Amino acid sequence: MISHRPARLAALVSACLAMLVLGACGGGEARKRDANGNLVPTARELDPAGTLYAETVAQAESGNCEADTINVLTCFSYRGHGYEGAQTALGQCLLRTGRTQDGLTWLRRAAEAGGADAQKRLAQVYANGKLVAQDNVEAATWNKLYLRNPALLSLGVQPDRSVAETLSGRLTAQENAAADHRANAFTPKYWQPTDALNAETAATCRVRVKRMRPNVDPYLPKSPDGVGAGGY
Repeated sequence: MISHRPARLAALVSACLAMLVLGACGGGEARKRDANGNLVPTARELDPAGTLYAETVAQAESGNCEADTINVLTCFSYRGHGYEGAQTALGQCLLRTGRTQDGLTWLRRAAEAGGADAQKRLAQVYANGKLVAQDNVEAATWNKLYLRNPALLSLGVQPDRSVAETLSGRLTAQENAAADHRANAFTPKYWQPTDALNAETAATCRVRVKRMRPNVDPYLPKSPDGVGAGGY
């Protein structure tokens, strides 16, 4: 009896290769092409580190504070100035997971660098008094800095005034004056690490940039010189 297995296997491989061209084999998404038919690089291919950063911060903001998320945020936060978004997200995650002092440390680092979200969060923490002792002056200071933050003003963002409303009925004139004095004396401070992360955590936000030739489709027939038909 003649076995048809080789023929069936060849047909299956051919079908899967055809599906890969459409981005459907293995659950992949179809690749976009520009007006000239060239493959368009994905956001992750264009800027893999930036995409990882944005995705991880978004995960933290949505409440995903698992160990992997915290490790990646820690890795980015240790890059210092310019990564206040990661520091703020890390601080919020640490607060959610019960590491209050560590969370406040990271929020303060980001807030002192001028991070608006960190300033707002610190104001909320000191205003509500649930995680730390209620401190009207500390809350009002960070809230004033948040409301005056140049980043918000330049973007035309309407700030959250919930802390101001909370404090309005209990902030004394003396406390308000003290908060004004602190806010007026504020100058940004940019934290830089003085210690090193362990190798495992330090590797979580390192992304190997993929070298790609966007005009080459790996699934198109090869020309005699070995380059895809859409290549150069």
